Amino acid sequence: MPELPEVETLRRGLDATVVGKRIESVMVLWRPSFEVAQARIDAFVTGHRVTAIRRRGKVLLLGLDDGQHLLVHPKMTGQLVVVEHGTTVFAGGHPSRSMLGPMPNATTRVVFSFSADTVMYFNDQRKFGWIKLVDTGSLAGEEFLSRLGPEPLSEAFTRRGLRDRLSRHPRAPVKAVILDQSTVAGVGNIYADESLHLARIDPRRMAGTLSTAEVARLHGAIRTVIGGAVEHGGTSFAGYVNAFRGSTTYLAQARVFQRAGEPCMTCGTP
Repeated sequence: MPELPEVETLRRGLDATVVGKRIESVMVLWRPSFEVAQARIDAFVTGHRVTAIRRRGKVLLLGLDDGQHLLVHPKMTGQLVVVEHGTTVFAGGHPSRSMLGPMPNATTRVVFSFSADTVMYFNDQRKFGWIKLVDTGSLAGEEFLSRLGPEPLSEAFTRRGLRDRLSRHPRAPVKAVILDQSTVAGVGNIYADESLHLARIDPRRMAGTLSTAEVARLHGAIRTVIGGAVEHGGTSFAGYVNAFRGSTTYLAQARVFQRAGEPCMTCGTP
């Protein structure tokens, strides 16, 4: 599943490829992926320009010039692929080599055609991802967004706040607590494991047993891991390339992910 670093990579890629361009048509191939009446799409999406792209946790918010927003959640297998003049210039989300092949493919669910001969494909093999149309005035009340905790790289994510969240669930495994998106937004299985390993905390430990020093280590580890993963474009397959960041992946820095049977980076034990 794309987590914060992968979705931030999506944001940066779309910022470089579709911001300022007009949406000329929308083709919905799988209605549950974008469950909006065609009349609303025609009125509030088609003919409007993308003015900005933000991210909140694992969700993208594409702002349109009419005050509407397209919310995009990749969920487990979502991808966004941008093609300009017939050539793929950006692909991100769930890592699979099919994203670099011809578009559309068998997993394509929604197609956005833009001005300047640009097309954006929303692919989703498992069909759990979604796109929503929400006006600016309703964003604050959007249930999914309102439940999210602080961004891990923001000043709002503090040691005290993390300690308070852990103390509310003293008998829950610490990993389960940090996977709760109301604790910290955007952290999923991969980066929870990476952060706990860096902090030298067993993910099965009960949250209420962590000392003040251990909470401080975990807080710092989450920021370090997420920051490093964002810098390296998230977790993807070897050789993944896009036109704006070059060949990039967090895999070379991973402490746990896809390293089963290899020596531990901390103690050297296989």
